[in-house]
Amino acid sequence: MKKTAKPEGDTIRPGMQVAFICPKCGNHLAWALPDMEMNCPRCGHWVTNKNRKKPEMDLLLPVDDDQLTLF
Repeated sequence: MKKTAKPEGDTIRPGMQVAFICPKCGNHLAWALPDMEMNCPRCGHWVTNKNRKKPEMDLLLPVDDDQLTLF
């Protein structure tokens, strides 16, 4: 898996996916493009890029990354 730390203040590059983690219950939902919204099946909370729980270091995956083809 490619690990790329997102420096503070840096913007997410186009086509990169981020980890969506529910800020309410901590459930790991999915890797998705930052402009997505999803509903947590565990607690029903809506998660967006603005309110998602961000890990210490975001792992940014390009859409065509080999790791994603496993799914």
